[in-house]
Amino acid sequence: YSLIHLLRTHSGGQPFQDVLVIGAGSGNDIDHALRFDVGRIDAVEIDPVIQGIGIHDNRDRPYQDPRVVPHLDDGRHFLRTTDRKYDLVVYALVDSLILHSSYANIRLESYLFTKEAFADIKRVLKPGGLFVTYNYFRQGWIVERVAAMAEKVFGCAPIVLSLPYQPILRSSSPSGFEMIISGCNQQIAEAFAAHGSFWLSNIPPRNLRVDGFAIDPARLPAAERPDWQRIAPTVLVHDEGPPAFASDDWPFLYLHGRLIPDLNLRSTLLLGVLGLGMVYVFRPRRRGVPQGGPAVGGRMFFLGAAFMLLETRAVVQLALLFGSTWLVNSLVFAAALILILLANLYVLKVPGLKLVWHYAGLLAILAAAILTPVDVFLEGGLLWHYAAPCFLALGPMFFAGIVFARTFRDAGDPDRAFGFNIAGAVVGGYSESLSMLLGFRYLLLIAVLFYLLSALAPRFRLARAMRLPTAPQT
Repeated sequence: YSLIHLLRTHSGGQPFQDVLVIGAGSGNDIDHALRFDVGRIDAVEIDPVIQGIGIHDNRDRPYQDPRVVPHLDDGRHFLRTTDRKYDLVVYALVDSLILHSSYANIRLESYLFTKEAFADIKRVLKPGGLFVTYNYFRQGWIVERVAAMAEKVFGCAPIVLSLPYQPILRSSSPSGFEMIISGCNQQIAEAFAAHGSFWLSNIPPRNLRVDGFAIDPARLPAAERPDWQRIAPTVLVHDEGPPAFASDDWPFLYLHGRLIPDLNLRSTLLLGVLGLGMVYVFRPRRRGVPQGGPAVGGRMFFLGAAFMLLETRAVVQLALLFGSTWLVNSLVFAAALILILLANLYVLKVPGLKLVWHYAGLLAILAAAILTPVDVFLEGGLLWHYAAPCFLALGPMFFAGIVFARTFRDAGDPDRAFGFNIAGAVVGGYSESLSMLLGFRYLLLIAVLFYLLSALAPRFRLARAMRLPTAPQT
C-alpha cells in the first residue's frame, strides 16, 4: 500500500497532494497514503457494505481523517464526471470476482480496464501525475495487455514491478502480484536506472525510516538480510504477438482474444441437451394443433430470443453510462417492465394495428443503436447524455412489447405460445456469449436476425414438421 509513496519520496519527488483511490474498500490504501502528508484523498467505493466496514471497523479510522472524502459510486462513472485533477490515481485491487449481472459475462470492474477508461484517467491527472494499478493478475498476457493499453494512452512505457521480483515476464507465462506505474513522469524510472534496485522491508515501519534506493542489504547483519526484498522493473517479453486491447464495446480484460471459451461451449451444450431431453419427456401428449399454433409458436420463439439480447444490451450500455451499480440495473428492469405494460395497454386500445409498421420502428431503432458507438454519449447535455442513449437502449422494448402482446393475443393456445417464448429466451441467453466475439454493439445484429425471423416465421410455416397427427374423423 505504501510502495508508490515510498518510490515517489525516495526518487526526490514531493508527496502527492491530490489522490484518487478507486476501490478504496476498507481503507488500507487510504490509511497508508495519509502517512505521507497527502493533501486530499477522494476514496471511491462501489459497495456500501465494504465502505461501511472501513468507516466503522478499521482501527486506524482512515475515513474519519478530514483529508478523506468518501464517495459511494462506480469508479468509471466517477472518473467521467469529476472535475478535479489528481497527482495520483490508484486502482486499489479492483478485482470484484463477481459478475455485473446474470445477463452479461462482464464483471463489476470490467469497464475500468479499457482503453477508454485509461483515457478518462489521463484526463483527470495533473501534468506529471501517475496512475497505479496493482493486483495478482495471474497471467502474463493480462499484465502485457494492461501495460500496452497504458503505454498507448499515456504515451510513455509504464514501469512493471513484480512482487517478488522477477527480471522477465513472458506473455505465455503465469503471473504473480504485479504493480504497473503509468504516466510520463520519469522521476521513478530515472531513480531505478541510477540505483538498479529499491529495497523494501517486510517489517513496514522500517520503510518509513530508510531510503530504499540507498540501502544495501548485503552490508546488513546476516540475520536482517531476509527481511528485505528487491524491487526492480520487470521486462515484458511479447511472445504471443501484439496484445488485444479491451474497449468499452469489448470489455473482456480476462479473455485472451475474441473467442468463446471452451467452458462456455461445454456448458451450453450440456444444458441444451438436458433442456431438450426434459422437453421430450414432459411435453404434453395432445392431438391436433390449435389454430395458428405453428405460426404463433415460431414467432413467439424468436421474439423471446431477441428480447433477451435487448435486455443484455440495455443493462451493459446503461451501466457504462451511469455506473455498474445495483440501482442502475434495477432501473433498467423497472423501465423494461413499464414499457411492456405500456405496450400491452397500446394493443388493448388499438385493436386493428398492423405489425409491419411496428416491426419497422423496432428495426429502425436497432439499426441506429448499431451504427452509434456508445462512447459518443459520454459527454454532452441532458438530452444527449441521458435521453438519447436511454431511447436507443430501451426504445426497442416498447415496439417489441407491442409485437409480443398482439401475437400472444391471437394465439389459439396461450400456454403453448408462452412455452415457445420461454424456449426462445433460453436460446437468447446462450447467444449472449457471442458478445465475446462481436462485442456488445454488434450483438444487436443477432437480435435483428431473430426479429426478422419472427416476422417471417408465419410465412415459412417451419413448424409444420412439428405437427402431431390429428385424430381420425368418425
